[in-house]
Amino acid sequence: MLILTLVGIDDIRTVTSKDRILLYLSDFTHLADRYELPCEVTQESIATATGVQRKHLSQYLKDLTSSGCLIQRKAHVKGMRQRMNGYYLSPVGYAKATELKEALAEVVVPVNTNKGVQDMRLDEIDEATSVHITFCDIVTEAVTSGRLDMASLESIETRRLRAISATDAATEAYRRALATAWRDGKVTATERFLIEELRSTLKVSEEQHRTLEAEILKKLAEDHMEFRRIYRSVLEIALSDGVVEGPEADILESLRRMLRISQDEHDEIHRDLEYEIFGPGGRESAEFVSDN
Repeated sequence: MLILTLVGIDDIRTVTSKDRILLYLSDFTHLADRYELPCEVTQESIATATGVQRKHLSQYLKDLTSSGCLIQRKAHVKGMRQRMNGYYLSPVGYAKATELKEALAEVVVPVNTNKGVQDMRLDEIDEATSVHITFCDIVTEAVTSGRLDMASLESIETRRLRAISATDAATEAYRRALATAWRDGKVTATERFLIEELRSTLKVSEEQHRTLEAEILKKLAEDHMEFRRIYRSVLEIALSDGVVEGPEADILESLRRMLRISQDEHDEIHRDLEYEIFGPGGRESAEFVSDN
């Protein structure tokens, strides 16, 4: 944890990734009792705001949680379909973030402005801009670009929204590909390999993958239950006269395949309907005969 007085932009660049995470999350308060968490406290948003690479972020969050600085909670997240992990500071984390802010406030750094280079304290930079920026914004800008430029600082929010928009587009593209792979209820080894390659290319996190896959599987299960209900209703009508054969059987067979009802499921539904319609003994004449 940073405790020394800092004097310059090179010193700001020594602020660790974990400290940047603490700085960022210190702006989100009173989350412990909230049913829905803001999207800004998910892994994706934390990575975007702090400039921490996704491949390292999970470990940093895990370390900060283990040390008692962060609280991790799976909850409904605004704008998301599924519950996701959200992160916010514990009292210990707030104390450390406050200590870090107090140290950073005294730092004097050169800032490029339209009037030339000006030496400014970090706690003065926000007041000098036309938009609101945080200590985390300033530190992240210094770390990622090596300098502080007023125009660049004022564009942070625009760039962040653009990055989030691009990430959302990538996530949606990945979701569609994942849904296509699962459309028949299973994923082959080749499909799994291609999906993993796409996940890496689009920089979709493992947590996002698990969340999206769980969402898709839940939807598939719900759809399949509805397909079974539809197929059962049609088969019940077909069985009402005691026999299913010829064109009627062919239509039902096509429907079974279209709704992805397995032969075992058909047999199970058929037995249940025979019992309901004809009683415990069934009806030997209630046969399902298909030309296929």
